Amino acid sequence: MGELLGVVVKGLVVLLGNLLTTVDMAELSGGRRRRARAAAQARGERVEYPCVLRDEQLTEGRERRGRLAVGAGPVQWLAPGREPAAFDPGELTMQAVDRQAVTFHAAGGRTELRLHPDEAPAVLRALGG
Repeated sequence: MGELLGVVVKGLVVLLGNLLTTVDMAELSGGRRRRARAAAQARGERVEYPCVLRDEQLTEGRERRGRLAVGAGPVQWLAPGREPAAFDPGELTMQAVDRQAVTFHAAGGRTELRLHPDEAPAVLRALGG
């Protein structure tokens, strides 16, 4: 009887281990944060969307992680250690999309914006596109 119980417990441990490797914990927690931002945006609050930006003026042409503040007032680029700056790239053209990011180009490719596909519509609406 003890051996049977041991085999069952070992089987459950192996099953649990296999299940945990298939769960994308980063996506689960990211989804919760995206839903919270969507709810705040629906309430009319100013929301900061995480993104990656490459822009000649705002990031000196380098890719930088930061946030776009969307809501009341103009859209602003927020980067750690820098002052908020107005972000108005003009017309954006979608270049690539996958599960994790959608990439937009503007101004002849001099500006590149990447953000999560679930949050792209809110940002595009705020930018007037």
